[in-house]
Amino acid sequence: MNPLLLNDHAVLQRDVRLPLRGTTRPGAVIEIHFRGQKAHTAADQNGIWRLELGPYPAGGPDPFTIVSPDGVQEFINILVGDVWVCSGQSNMEMHLQEAENGPADAVQAADPGLRFLTIPRRVELTPVTDIGGATWVESSPQSAAPFSALAYYCARALRKAHPEIPLGLISASVGATPGEAWMPRAVLESDPIFAPYLERWRQSLAAYPDPQGLYAQAFSQWDREADLAEREGRPIPGAFPKLIGPGHPWTPAGLFNAMIAPLTSTPISGIWWYQGAASPERAFQYRKLFCLLIRAWREAWGLGNIPFLYAQEANFGPRRSEPGEHSWAELREAQFMGLAEPHTAMAVAIDLGDEKNIHPVRKAPLGERLALTVRTVALGDKILYSGPVYRDHTVEGNRIRIRFNHTHGGLATADGRPPIGFALSGGATDFSQGNRGFVWAEAKIQGEEIVVESPQVPHPVAVRYAWAQNPDCNLINRAGLWAAPFRTDDWPGVTVNNL
Repeated sequence: MNPLLLNDHAVLQRDVRLPLRGTTRPGAVIEIHFRGQKAHTAADQNGIWRLELGPYPAGGPDPFTIVSPDGVQEFINILVGDVWVCSGQSNMEMHLQEAENGPADAVQAADPGLRFLTIPRRVELTPVTDIGGATWVESSPQSAAPFSALAYYCARALRKAHPEIPLGLISASVGATPGEAWMPRAVLESDPIFAPYLERWRQSLAAYPDPQGLYAQAFSQWDREADLAEREGRPIPGAFPKLIGPGHPWTPAGLFNAMIAPLTSTPISGIWWYQGAASPERAFQYRKLFCLLIRAWREAWGLGNIPFLYAQEANFGPRRSEPGEHSWAELREAQFMGLAEPHTAMAVAIDLGDEKNIHPVRKAPLGERLALTVRTVALGDKILYSGPVYRDHTVEGNRIRIRFNHTHGGLATADGRPPIGFALSGGATDFSQGNRGFVWAEAKIQGEEIVVESPQVPHPVAVRYAWAQNPDCNLINRAGLWAAPFRTDDWPGVTVNNL
């Protein structure tokens, strides 16, 4: 048993008590030597021993020695610093060597104060305690290249800002996976919102392996119908059919049990998260799922409201000529709502995507934005860390005035043009016809506010910004950080009925 994930080159969390336990002969005495200190305990009648060390300030490296009747275990090159769990799906998993400029940056990645631990992909039906043989490694050209690009770039920025704090990054990500796979089973079973997901899983297991290809046919039909509905602004026809067999990464709680549960007895600084694109058709449900996941992970670690810092989904897909409804816009809104949880922050990526690639390669700027949130929420640095965030608005005759938080002295645009990506509506019409009455509007910057109007909407009631899968938008603040997409209405979207 190794709650500290202890092996050579490990990073232990600074400034907290560190739990350690193991097994030996009943009654045997165990001695721990670390940083010139010695602690000892005795195993109980079952041969299980427990000990807490520290807290220790950031620093190292130092050896860590365990002396028992079974022999002497010495772990070398141990650091004390900040340990971060980096999790999610493929955009967190994407390797540094696959990112823009990643191969060249990997060549420069040698840093003895930065360590990586990669948890193997696996699925389990119940929580496990082992990490599948994963070991810590120092950051080097060889170890950084296959590690998470986003996590590496975030860490690189943090190491530059705070070289005195060693960093340990634990990568636990699996591409194309929904939030339910990363949730504890007890949470899924305790809330009726997840009942349809659990039922689809049971039905899929019963149908597996589906030799007639019924699930593939059902998905093709659903895909056509969903695309047409979204283009027409109508509700998407339910969650898409997916065949989930034994050991599939979509197994409810399967990834939490196998890749997160083994980490929860190890003190950490917090979580870096990038996930959501696996199921945008259930974006409305994600509002609740995301907040529950944040709370559940914090409860699993038992360390209070540890920082939970995450990336919003980037722009992706074809750009449409007229404003309308889209599941990806609703997904970003659901991600934004995670900010209601304490000690959270979000890195906006609405300018960093790729029309034809759901895995944008520009991970360096996003990692640097994520590092700003880490420095603010976790390290207490007094820096600018967020782009403009919608605060409130007022209707002034034929126009709407919008006010923001995080303007940092004023608003601007990334390309020097007038603000684009704003749409106005005079009111909701028949949703079954997919018409909310939105038209493109003229937007003007007035100091720290935006004024939006259109001759086509003499009596506006709602405004949206960057409300699309791949919006054409350009609003930033004086710090050069991009505004988060938003809407002022709460009209039902295309995913409102999907569980």
